[in-house]
Amino acid sequence: MLLVSAPWPLFNRPSLSLGALKAYLSAKEPHVQTEACHLFLEVAHALGFERYQGVSRRVWRAEAVFSALLYPDRAHLAESLYTSTLKHGDHAPDEFRRLVRQVKTVMDNWLQRINWSAFKLVGFTVSFCQMTASLYLISQIKASCPSLPVVVGGSSFSGERSADLLKVFPYIDYLVVGEGERPLLGLLRQLVNIGSRSAGRLPDGILATETQPEHKVKFSQLSRLGSLPVPDYDDYFNMLAGFSPQRRFFPILPIEASRGCWWHRNDTTGQFKGCAFCNLNLQWQGYRTKPPEQVIREVDHLVRRHQVLSLAFADNAFPINQAASIFDGIRELDRDLSIFAELRANTPPELLRKMKQAGLETVQVGIEALSSRLLAKMNKGFRVIDNLSLMKHCEAMGIINASNLMLHFPDSDDIDVMETLHALEFVRWYRPLKTVSFWLGLESPVYRFARRFHIRSVCNHPNLKKLFPEAVVAGFRFMIQGYRGDRKRQQNLWRSVEKETRQWQKDYDIMVRQTAGIPPLAFRDGGRFIIIDQRFPTQPTVKHRLTGISAEIYRYCHIPRTLAQVAGRFDAHSPEQVAAFFKSMVKKRLMFEENDCYLSLAFPVSWRQ
Repeated sequence: MLLVSAPWPLFNRPSLSLGALKAYLSAKEPHVQTEACHLFLEVAHALGFERYQGVSRRVWRAEAVFSALLYPDRAHLAESLYTSTLKHGDHAPDEFRRLVRQVKTVMDNWLQRINWSAFKLVGFTVSFCQMTASLYLISQIKASCPSLPVVVGGSSFSGERSADLLKVFPYIDYLVVGEGERPLLGLLRQLVNIGSRSAGRLPDGILATETQPEHKVKFSQLSRLGSLPVPDYDDYFNMLAGFSPQRRFFPILPIEASRGCWWHRNDTTGQFKGCAFCNLNLQWQGYRTKPPEQVIREVDHLVRRHQVLSLAFADNAFPINQAASIFDGIRELDRDLSIFAELRANTPPELLRKMKQAGLETVQVGIEALSSRLLAKMNKGFRVIDNLSLMKHCEAMGIINASNLMLHFPDSDDIDVMETLHALEFVRWYRPLKTVSFWLGLESPVYRFARRFHIRSVCNHPNLKKLFPEAVVAGFRFMIQGYRGDRKRQQNLWRSVEKETRQWQKDYDIMVRQTAGIPPLAFRDGGRFIIIDQRFPTQPTVKHRLTGISAEIYRYCHIPRTLAQVAGRFDAHSPEQVAAFFKSMVKKRLMFEENDCYLSLAFPVSWRQ
């Protein structure tokens, strides 16, 4: 069996899907040789890593390249879409036709050197930016070897009417719906042992071209993840080893500790659970985790085997209950690791520090908004003050916070924008968030309850008409959806926030250069007093001294505390006196207040040590 991951994923890490599937199939059917082709790495090497990365950073840009190969008579439409994505300062190639020719040469060479008759089954994992590339390659494989069965799966095919894929692209034989291990194993066994598609019932989780429209496919996923073998990335590293020494690099190893998402709180109306905009977990049913000792063993094995020290946890929601055990175990491996993980804003500072000690260097936190009113609409389950607290502690510990601020969310209004602008006045000393525009995901709660979010109608995204013929766009629901609603209003509404976030980035860059790594807002502790250094980009540093109870209260509010909590702890002072102190701190932008809850924005310089 051949497993393929087409362009355009991140080139500097092997495909987790391929690694996990190869390891599982090899363990269950050792007499069947399973090969994994991380084809995107070959394309990156041929184009040059910077040029590849420039293409891969934007989904429409990436999909346009192979659309021109898949539909040569429509290449001018793909080119117009590609060109529309180019901006000043992009590293993406600006000569579209030359790029397409280069990519075709790489694909032709790959297709010609494979002995397709040696395989019983070819599988493609398809996620963002891989749709047109996978379809093009499958069409070419079937043209040269029509009888070779091809199966596809992945997050791009987890939505409603997924079986329609087999109608609009009849050269695909099978579709995996949901998790891949068990369905793919069942299909492989059937093809190897029986040799005929019609000789037996399809395994659960598999659809075929002859599947009846009324047939509802059953998910067939592992009940527990503890039995999974360590992902097999050997094929990726073998390809990398074949490059000239000047073109090799040290990859990042994908690790998974869980599948799915544990955030399932009902929204205020009880219509849905989880984040309103999210459709990332359609291929899973429920939330499952690996035992901590298994995760630690996998880290140890992969680091030893491949001699790299950079890891990226691929979890949509890192298992917070197991996080302490996992990172304690990783720290005991005594490796100088560089780790990336996605976290939620309720990660306690103590846990964050533990993770930092084990090697956590970069996080992406589900911040999304700096308006509590908007966070409630998104059903995030947090307040602005919670997001600020996490941002502060990342800054304090020297953890890179690569999180997003989502703009243009449907149903946003003037109050949401005003709350956001207010919060931006208090976060200028922390690493800026990256602004991203809302996009509508198939079967997300916003998609399913569109009217509630002021969306009048939904449809396939208009850009898809430049990638695919009309019949394809009409016959299949793609994961990126378009909609009619208040889009123009939202774009106008959020312009002020876009402007402020650009200024935030400029100011932060200036302050970081000026301080040579010293945090722009931090305090030195003198025991009975503290001295806060509050830096600004275009004016002298302002120093504040807090003494006695004031210093103690400021330290105590290193996480959000209510006025009642503070007044109860420092009962020698009246609530009115405490409130007056808080008011003065908020006015100076040294504390943030939300509904009688307070957070100190400066942190001890010792936290960076």
